[in-house]
Amino acid sequence: MDKPSSAPEIKGSNSLSEDFALIELSDRRIFLGKGPFNRESTPAPTGISFYVNDFNLSETCPWYIPTSYEQIKADDIDQLANDVPIPKILWNDPDHTDFRECFDLISKLREDGVLQKAVPAVTSTASISDPSQHCLRLVKSSFPHLESLSSYAFSVEGSGFVGLSPEQIFKLESSKLHTMALAGTANSEDNVFFEKDSKEQHEHQLVVESIRRRLGDLGRVEESERQTLDIGGMVHFLSNFTVSLNEVRSIDEIIKSLHPTPALGTVPRTTEASNALNQFRNKLKVPPMFGSPFGIKIDDFFEAFVLIRGLFFNENTIHLPTGCGIVRGSEVDNEWDELAFKRRWVKSSFGLNQ
Repeated sequence: MDKPSSAPEIKGSNSLSEDFALIELSDRRIFLGKGPFNRESTPAPTGISFYVNDFNLSETCPWYIPTSYEQIKADDIDQLANDVPIPKILWNDPDHTDFRECFDLISKLREDGVLQKAVPAVTSTASISDPSQHCLRLVKSSFPHLESLSSYAFSVEGSGFVGLSPEQIFKLESSKLHTMALAGTANSEDNVFFEKDSKEQHEHQLVVESIRRRLGDLGRVEESERQTLDIGGMVHFLSNFTVSLNEVRSIDEIIKSLHPTPALGTVPRTTEASNALNQFRNKLKVPPMFGSPFGIKIDDFFEAFVLIRGLFFNENTIHLPTGCGIVRGSEVDNEWDELAFKRRWVKSSFGLNQ
């Protein structure tokens, strides 16, 4: 997305129709930054800067510095959103044949020892005129939600995203770094069976071990016991990590160390495995921002989330991507059902089950 030269005309006295970024932190604070944004290769030393990049971290200027910003409450979003109703959305669902082909290729790579895990994604799409005008209305529809989720939204020149992420890539406070391993998925009603599922346990353990190896280069690591995280109708396995950093590191450096998380990327994270995943994402037409980090720096504090459980849009299309972890024991029909389950969850969370 190119740097905007000026903010679009505001449509109403209270509504927000200019470029903006919104993020809800894990401590429930919500920050809203208004455009036009200055794009920089490094964050501003004071005030706030938003980090926005694609899955491959290809942006050379990923820091968006707003013209103004404020801390808001969930109730304020209704005042900022316009009154344009969200139209009925007719979704075009992904193709099972394409997914099956990628599943078989990943299974072959796993048998050949190239990888232990990969996370392909599929996408539903819908045609809609100027979806950006509905972005804050969708954010409002997601409240109230559990504290295991964080709301996010971003819109620049008619393109952007909106969602509810359960996955923090990391939080940085002084010399302490907090992150998580989040993997394995089930319906909340199946929680008892989920906790005993060997395939889901194996998938989560792969993620834990991969994150543990990456964090070991950053400092002393403390790790919590595995627990189950309920995000409202859906459960995941969760392990938390705290790292006492052994030296001062830039935010960009830490992002490159941890992204993509093994919950959204590959295990191991090799060039060959990453190239294969990019081929799968391109074949399945996954939005380039899906699974990427989105965060905010507030003076010396930083927190970022992984862009999952959300919608991605441009001037005339909404994309709804969902991913699944392919590991030993994965079955193609079960993974296909999981992808559909996640799409239903997103639609329900944003009031789009029309």
